[in-house]
Amino acid sequence: MFKNYLKIAFRNILRYKGYSFINIAGIAVGIACCLIILIFVQNELTYDSYHNDSERIYRIAAHRISNIGEFRMISTPGALAPTIKENYPQVELAVRIIPPFENKDNVLVQRNNTKFYETKIYFADPEIFQMFHIPFIQGNPATALNQPRNVILTENMVQKYFGNENPIGKTLKIELDYDYYCPVQNENFLVTGIIENPPSNTHLGYDMFLSIATMKSHLPWINENWLDHHYKYSYVKLAPQANVIEFEKQIQVVAQQYAKIIKEKYNREWQLYEYFLQPITDIHMKSNFYGEMKAAGNWYYIYIYSIIAFLILLIGCMNFMNLSASISTTRTKEVGLRKVVGAKWKQLVVQFLAESFIITTCAFIVGFCLVQFFLPLFNSMADTELTTTSLKHPIILPALIGLLIFVGIGAGGYPAFVLTRFKPASIFSGRFFSNSGGSYLQNILIVGQFSISILLVVGTLTVFHQLKFMKGSALGFDRDEKIVIPIKSDLAFLRTEYESIKKEFLQHWSITGATVSSGVPGQQSGGYYLTRQDIPDSDPQYFEVFTVDYDFISDFGIEVLAGREFQQETGNDISGAFIINETGAKKLGFDNPVNALGLELRASYHGLTKRIVGITADFHYQGMQEIVEPMLLDIENSLFKKITLTVNPEDLRSTFKFIKDKWAVLFPGIPFEYSFLDEIFDRQYRYEEQTSGLLAIITSIGLIIASLGLIGLASFTTLRRKKEIGIRKVLGATVSGIVLLLSKEFTKWVLFANLIAWPVGWYVMNEWLQSFAYRINIGWYLFILAGVLALIFALITVSYQSIKAAVANPVKSIRYE
Repeated sequence: MFKNYLKIAFRNILRYKGYSFINIAGIAVGIACCLIILIFVQNELTYDSYHNDSERIYRIAAHRISNIGEFRMISTPGALAPTIKENYPQVELAVRIIPPFENKDNVLVQRNNTKFYETKIYFADPEIFQMFHIPFIQGNPATALNQPRNVILTENMVQKYFGNENPIGKTLKIELDYDYYCPVQNENFLVTGIIENPPSNTHLGYDMFLSIATMKSHLPWINENWLDHHYKYSYVKLAPQANVIEFEKQIQVVAQQYAKIIKEKYNREWQLYEYFLQPITDIHMKSNFYGEMKAAGNWYYIYIYSIIAFLILLIGCMNFMNLSASISTTRTKEVGLRKVVGAKWKQLVVQFLAESFIITTCAFIVGFCLVQFFLPLFNSMADTELTTTSLKHPIILPALIGLLIFVGIGAGGYPAFVLTRFKPASIFSGRFFSNSGGSYLQNILIVGQFSISILLVVGTLTVFHQLKFMKGSALGFDRDEKIVIPIKSDLAFLRTEYESIKKEFLQHWSITGATVSSGVPGQQSGGYYLTRQDIPDSDPQYFEVFTVDYDFISDFGIEVLAGREFQQETGNDISGAFIINETGAKKLGFDNPVNALGLELRASYHGLTKRIVGITADFHYQGMQEIVEPMLLDIENSLFKKITLTVNPEDLRSTFKFIKDKWAVLFPGIPFEYSFLDEIFDRQYRYEEQTSGLLAIITSIGLIIASLGLIGLASFTTLRRKKEIGIRKVLGATVSGIVLLLSKEFTKWVLFANLIAWPVGWYVMNEWLQSFAYRINIGWYLFILAGVLALIFALITVSYQSIKAAVANPVKSIRYE
């Protein structure tokens, strides 16, 4: 019997080749989208779960409340991990991972003439390989980080610096900046191990590990010092039977001791200081603190990608159901005859579901092939490193089986459970057949398909317009024609000779401006705590800070609302002048910015007291997702690390040649890197760019799938109405009249779909826009445009079939019927 079911199923699939193709194509694309999103979600939700005993590994973080505010910090004192390991027996392992103090984002690594700046280099305790699953390719994990100036490389770093050579026993020259504790060290490190590249689903983004013994050789106090402020990450692995809650309570004693040290040393008392444990498997999705090694996950995008993938699959399933409902009308006599000769309802259900599952299985196979094509595109747009190996995860197989069953039953549900319910008498008497306008189910499915498509179009247009608004709005500063050159080595030369360096670059006619600063708009700036000197015991206020030279404000075109810019001729602006923005003046309590002029503020960073000499208009230095925060401009050369050149775009080739030649003279032997400021700033909108691009692709796919279904449905409808069309033509109906007759039935349902999609689209996108401090108002024209676009797709689709039927010879139509 089952063999007979399969034979009939394949016979019907081959009989309706075009419809089978539409069904398989629609579901296959939906399956491919679902599989990619399944891989993405699985990757996001399984971060760091591959470590042995991952459920027992925790990162220690700190929670602090003071008169300044409330903070949660992932950086802890360097002495914390050794102290906890020594005093708490339930701690099986304690490990520190420490970035280089001052050049963690630009460590110069050199081998012979090969030089690169690296950003993923960390000092680590030798026990790191006992705590984390970091497979060794060469070397001994028990001893590889025991000695000073030992380095372990990932496979990528080996290929980058050594090619096909075996690096074990060879050296790399690495430049490390320990801040003011000791001069910059440029030392030879011995390669003692090679490890596998880190997987994409780990918050530990590393390329090289250096031995803590190296740091200790320069900073002997690193294991005992509680006061150094540089970043240090502390991890513990607890014993199997350890009570996590109890352990967290016990280490508050250590937290209180640290708070006591701070009070005695700096006379600074905190209302609360405590440590808390972060399960390592929770860090990616639940920890988004400043200083994370890797960008945190975003639940919002997991939800939105999952919903979109489901909607695309739903459109494909609706196609299947719609065409199945249409084709099933040609099989009513088959069903009736089977029932008359004794076929049971369950047997008919199995037959129709078998056909559905065959088509669905074919679609799954095609979908798997499409994943290979689409996944690199998704990785490129979403900035991920996903691979199909994730499909081997134990949770994926049950999910795929569940998806196959859901799609197979959902897509083949109508003929299996509805058609088989009709009585043979109603089938043979002709009372079963629906009218020429199609069944209610088909109309509902058309409305559903195009409601989803229109909703996707509305979403795409809204995201696109919001992105365009953020990129095109007045930011309060000039970002065009600006080249930003980061200084990653020889900072002392820049910070003492920056004026002469600027003059060297300004010798070229096309370089119209040069300024030096700690950062540029579009990048994290750091900050000071500022205390008003006119109010005794006032609470410090936090300000974002750019340390700048005298030309920064004019070169960036920032408007000065009150007071003046920094002026070199005054002779004392370095030691005595601050400039703040309008929001900063309001935070200090001045509704009228002019009243803030002359106010003296003491800065936490350098301890100097300076007075406000100018107030600038607010400028969007961190994009338009967030409101403008209080900003301070300060002439403080100890933080300078960026040169910004304003150039004439007419002859960039010769300008770049001049800049590179001048760089080679000023900074010999140091790799030259640069970026355009507008590119740097646009990186603030990475998530929005990704969403816009993915939505555009998904929306196009959705419209194409819906239109394919409409092609099949229109084709089948015109086939069923061939005799009617022939008679109408004989009686004098025009081609345009017949096209209108056939098209209006589908058109009205597409128009009705707009009435459903518009309010849903407005609600969803209005909620999305609430996450932006500065946003567009959703205009009615976006909905009209979405509706018109969907209608055009539908009319093109239906009109083709309608015209084909209308121009057919009526004699043949009537004769063949």
